[in-house]
Amino acid sequence: MKVIVIVAVALALLVSLGAMPFSANPAVNAEETESMPAIDWTVRHSFEFYQDLANNLAAKHPFLVNTYPIGRSWRELPITCIELSKKTIIPTTKPGIAVIANIHGGEREGAESAAYFAWWLANSYYTDKTAKAILDKFTVYVIPVMNPDGYVNSFLANTRYNSRPTDNNGDKIPNNDPYTDTNGDGFIATVYTGSPTSTIGERVRIGMESPDWDKNGKPGDDPKFSTIDLNRTFDYMWNRFDPDTGTGANSWLRAGPDAASEPEVQAVQNFLKAHPVYAVATLHTGEQSVLWPWCWTGQVPPDGPFMAAVGTAMAQAITAGTGRPFYAMTSYEDYPTSAEMIDWTYGRLGIHSYTIEVYEGGLPTPDWPWTWGNPPLPDQWIYLGDWMGFHNIWFRNTGSAQMVNRAPPDQDMMVKGVKDGLVVMIQSEPYGPGPSVPLWMNW
Repeated sequence: MKVIVIVAVALALLVSLGAMPFSANPAVNAEETESMPAIDWTVRHSFEFYQDLANNLAAKHPFLVNTYPIGRSWRELPITCIELSKKTIIPTTKPGIAVIANIHGGEREGAESAAYFAWWLANSYYTDKTAKAILDKFTVYVIPVMNPDGYVNSFLANTRYNSRPTDNNGDKIPNNDPYTDTNGDGFIATVYTGSPTSTIGERVRIGMESPDWDKNGKPGDDPKFSTIDLNRTFDYMWNRFDPDTGTGANSWLRAGPDAASEPEVQAVQNFLKAHPVYAVATLHTGEQSVLWPWCWTGQVPPDGPFMAAVGTAMAQAITAGTGRPFYAMTSYEDYPTSAEMIDWTYGRLGIHSYTIEVYEGGLPTPDWPWTWGNPPLPDQWIYLGDWMGFHNIWFRNTGSAQMVNRAPPDQDMMVKGVKDGLVVMIQSEPYGPGPSVPLWMNW
């Protein structure tokens, strides 16, 4: 079981380290300004929504917002950055801040939270003193969707991965048996065989909902997904496996053919090399936590006490804003991995780096209270009989599959609470010497 790290670092410690004071409860206006254009943050948004949002913010706030692609995915979808800062006649160099979400395609609440933060900053500049102070002092780069292919695929079936062409079933043809919603119910079912009177335990899984495009008798065994986890593919401790500690025990299976092999990872690495930032937050789901380096070792990095204090205050702010519990610890203590983004950003460039896990569905238990509090949807079992040349077929729509087009309850509270945590991170900067690109990285 994960053990919560209680970071007993007072504000006085941060002041003694030379950091700017920051608050776990940032002072923002109670009203989120009535002049903001209406967006329903309780629903699941399409990939196109983020593109439209970025363009609309730039059109409405030309003195605050630029938007541009920093790269493209395997399927040539843009990886869009929303750059926010108060523009001045005289060029100035402001400390940078980065918020990067949806490295895992199905973790869409992270994308919603990042998009809300950009929307709030731009629309609140003239009415909210906190937003104004941020954009006067900093340049904020928000990338709501780092994995566009995975995001689009997640509306069919939840997936972490990108869309590098991959032969998942070994027939030497990549992605030639993709999932398909054959009955039009909006879900991809897991397919089983069993008599009409069979119990659940008697049914045998044969594949996923698909017409069995490759006709090998295994429906849906070559979907439009790779096996690559972009958050195990950054060029720092790539493919590291340490059997003594378990570090990287599952990472190397998903690390890609080489360090930073994927266009999505290359885009982010190149962007952060060219746009120095003091702090970066990457937004995920699957927990409710704030984590910081290291991911690959339990050693304390030079800025470990500072990031621990900031991360703890961020978790407190998100807890206060969402009404749900969030914990804070090093990423290694949460679970060891290698080649994660936050290890690359801190280990290579010296950026203060944080992972915010914004949502874990399910009901809390005495051993694990850190959940959103919504009960999981029950599985649906549907007997079809004959289907696509198969006999005695059952469709199982899992609770997870039924969520592909739904947002969790109170997502609007989630995005506002995450915004409060991001404000805490920004208010802690600039601290220390700032980011630096090693000379060898430019050779």
